[in-house]
Amino acid sequence: MKFENMNIQENVLGSLNNIGFKEPTKIQSETIPIIKQGYDVIGQSKTGSGKTAAFGIPLVEKVTKGTRAQALVLAPTRELAKQIASEIRKFSDLKGLSVQTVYGGVSMRPQIMGLKNSEIIVGTPGRILDHMRRGNFDTKNVKMFVLDEADRMIDMGFIDDIAKIENNLPDDRQTLLFSATMPRKLNKITSRFTENAKRIKTETKVDEGLLEQHYCDVKPYEKFSLLVHLMKEEDPELAIIFCKTRRETSAVASNLKKQGINAEAIHGGLSQHQREKALKKFHDGRIRFLVATDVASRGIDVDNISHIFNYRLPSNAEDYVNRIGRTARAGKSGKVISLLSKDDHASFRRIMEKYSYKVGKLEISDFKEIPFRKRSSKRRRSYKNYRRRR
Repeated sequence: MKFENMNIQENVLGSLNNIGFKEPTKIQSETIPIIKQGYDVIGQSKTGSGKTAAFGIPLVEKVTKGTRAQALVLAPTRELAKQIASEIRKFSDLKGLSVQTVYGGVSMRPQIMGLKNSEIIVGTPGRILDHMRRGNFDTKNVKMFVLDEADRMIDMGFIDDIAKIENNLPDDRQTLLFSATMPRKLNKITSRFTENAKRIKTETKVDEGLLEQHYCDVKPYEKFSLLVHLMKEEDPELAIIFCKTRRETSAVASNLKKQGINAEAIHGGLSQHQREKALKKFHDGRIRFLVATDVASRGIDVDNISHIFNYRLPSNAEDYVNRIGRTARAGKSGKVISLLSKDDHASFRRIMEKYSYKVGKLEISDFKEIPFRKRSSKRRRSYKNYRRRR
């Protein structure tokens, strides 16, 4: 099947042709016709399968130019909200629709103007709710409500914000919920926010024929040394190193730079400008290594990521699925290597019990020991100066 055979509006189809969209992915071919018919939809498919277009294309078709705020899309992070908005703008280019992104960390004033003049709003729950409370967002015309990466929004504690937002939307609307994983805690949302929803589930795991997964047992104090060894041995095209906390992410990135490895950190503690700058460098290939937390990694949409290094495993098994979904995309192969110390084994067991991945063990016994500083020298000096002043 091709998009031209899916009875898509001519101006939307023209926009798809202009960006090179010819054949829909499985999740797109199965959900677009149902969404066009007006059903609520709960869609589940693996990361990188084209979920944004699955809801974005019919959304653009249903929105009328000139009537404010007809569609609201919620995303867990600023990066993902920007990515979704960028894609929807491409789909709606020839239709001339306006798309406004709404997220924290930047001035409200341009967002207020956009909320008054845009047909499609894409934002994060906290800032959307803030605008609602201030009376900046008139939701009476919203006829489509989309929750993207709903699992992550629940994990991040947005459930109450989402519920308050939903209470301010018209009852007569279409609700679409998309996610790579569907943990049980999502049932409350799906039953509350949707009505007679059609459930569509396609491939939920990365193609293991394209993705190699390995693990290494390592002592905690040798983990950084092994990481550097593996990065040099593997020589990735592009790679993400996943850490568990903001502090750990910054420390790993800082220590990699000291080893001559061009890496940037991205986590929720950085400013929006810093995060955007790091992502752009990575996307443009000016840096090959991105050190990230799970939250900050949402919205990284780069097809050439060849390696994922798990410096620390996530506590949540679903986060592992989203991590490895960043590689082996668009038909390319990928490789995942997890560094397991004693603190990671419980998480590793949970992941394997839930998803039964084929993960081979790498035996590496000889690598150079490299010092790892948990805090920057600048921070230590500041602490010493503080002690002297006291």
